[in-house]
Amino acid sequence: MKRKFWLLISLFLVASMIMSACGGLASVAPTATPAPPKILKARLSKDISNLDTANVTGKEEDTVDRAVMEGLFRYDITGKLVPQLAETYKVSDDGLTIDFTLRKGVKWQKGYGELTTDDVKFSFERFLVTDPKPAYADDWASLDHVEIVDQYTGKLIFKKPQATLWTVVLPMTSGLIVSKKFYTEAGPDKIKTEIVGTGPYIFDSWTPKQQIVLKRNPDYWGIQPSFDEIDLIPMDDDKAAEVALQAGELDFSSISLTSVDKFQADNKFKVDLIPSTAYSWIGMNVESPKLQDVNVRQAIRYSIDVPSILKAAYNNKAPRANALIPEGTLGYWKDAPVYDRDVAKAKDYLSKAGVTSLELTMTYENTDEYSTWAQIVQQNLAETGIKVTLNPLDSSSFWAYGADGKDKELELFAVGYSSVGPEPAWSTMWFTCDQVDLWNWMRWCNKDFDALHVKGIETIDSGVREQIYIQMQKLWDESVNSIMVTNVPQVYVTKQGFKSVIYPGGLSPMLREFKGE
Repeated sequence: MKRKFWLLISLFLVASMIMSACGGLASVAPTATPAPPKILKARLSKDISNLDTANVTGKEEDTVDRAVMEGLFRYDITGKLVPQLAETYKVSDDGLTIDFTLRKGVKWQKGYGELTTDDVKFSFERFLVTDPKPAYADDWASLDHVEIVDQYTGKLIFKKPQATLWTVVLPMTSGLIVSKKFYTEAGPDKIKTEIVGTGPYIFDSWTPKQQIVLKRNPDYWGIQPSFDEIDLIPMDDDKAAEVALQAGELDFSSISLTSVDKFQADNKFKVDLIPSTAYSWIGMNVESPKLQDVNVRQAIRYSIDVPSILKAAYNNKAPRANALIPEGTLGYWKDAPVYDRDVAKAKDYLSKAGVTSLELTMTYENTDEYSTWAQIVQQNLAETGIKVTLNPLDSSSFWAYGADGKDKELELFAVGYSSVGPEPAWSTMWFTCDQVDLWNWMRWCNKDFDALHVKGIETIDSGVREQIYIQMQKLWDESVNSIMVTNVPQVYVTKQGFKSVIYPGGLSPMLREFKGE
């Protein structure tokens, strides 16, 4: 009996120890390792310089702004215009009033409170300020005022019809709503490099010339985005970006046209070749003492071999442009004159100007693309008897010419501007008198051109609009302030496993809609 008793006791103790051990193991079992953050690494073609929606310098700022901020309307992934912060809206029969109701409970990032119609009024009416006049004032040229009905309801009141309103204003960067509280507290300098929005990503940090970090907005009112973080890497040089793609340091990037074949042959990447409304040209500062005589500018126009530029810089994959508005956009001037190279004619024009020797400086971004342009221009003009000194600059230094009238210093320059979509007013606006000292680096001012520009914006009839823009291009062509080169297609490379979406017009990635593995 004793033996059985102690045997039972022993078995009980063993069982207790086993149960205790099992319990102990359960209590100290390691927790599941959290999944690493999903990060998208994408290239920006240059660093940001002004994120203020009324004064952005290009598609890079557009890209950042639209990931962080939102408007009453937006383009969806199919290119269709849809409501965003507007819960409901109604347009009057004459098109001069838009009644809208905001989504309720939408919060500004970083503790700036709730979105209200006061923010909408502030966002759009600041384009009407005249001193200093915003670079994109034309986008809201017909706006009279924004009427606040209550905290969530308001009216946009217009003085005149505006053809551009539903194409490139309301759904694009100028239509983004900014926080009145943040803008007022931050001041005009801070808003250039820091933003607050209501969108799916928060502007977290900016390290100049190195990286911009966007982080997921956990309090976003809409569908959460795919990535926890987006790292945007400024890279001026296409070749450097292409090396970074192949090394796995980028998941998405634009590349040069000359590298399309290489990436199309690599199954690790998806390549999208998109016709765009961007346009690139060689500009001449018509106020420069050396370039005031139109005969000198004619000599330069007939000296430059545009087909050679297209072959050397783009491997003949970019079309030649002969006027401001690209094919496929209302106002395309299909009968625009083509100026083929003619050295004898160029010398005749120099002779008419009484010029026996001429030295010019050509300024441009120090990229493979524009360096190729510059070398060809230098060789071409040398044959005409014009000496050209090349002045390559990093992107920040180059785009700094768009402020404080610094462009007065320019003589010749190579430049490309983006256009947010197939809207002719966006191609012509940078050549108006209002843009002198800002983005009209040709410093060409023609009051007839300006009057037609305004008329084109206010005209709804597409047939009438078309003739307006053709007439504008004729005035532009007669002035010889520019030598148009190309509407260069945009090429985007996305690493397999990632899905990219591009805005209408082909110039800006829609980061909020990118998907990951």
